[in-house]
Amino acid sequence: MREIHNPETKDLLYKYITRNPDVRPEDAHSYGEMWEISFARRVGGFVQVGSYHGGGSPIMEAIAITTQYDIETRKKMVKRLAGIPDQSKKS
Repeated sequence: MREIHNPETKDLLYKYITRNPDVRPEDAHSYGEMWEISFARRVGGFVQVGSYHGGGSPIMEAIAITTQYDIETRKKMVKRLAGIPDQSKKS
């Protein structure tokens, strides 16, 4: 998305992609691009979601994710993969 780097469209784009004031628009954009590449493309999405979930009801998937996985570690991993700086680090 070149618009995020265009001075003429940057402010308007930021207005519409900013959901949480604590999340920088650049980070939201990086996450969105990583999500698109990993899951939304034809083969990537099928392979990633299919190999992870493997079937079953959505409620059981939610139960499995929230009870068996360290979600905070996964959040840090996704931020690192998306190139989003870790805001929790003390400089």
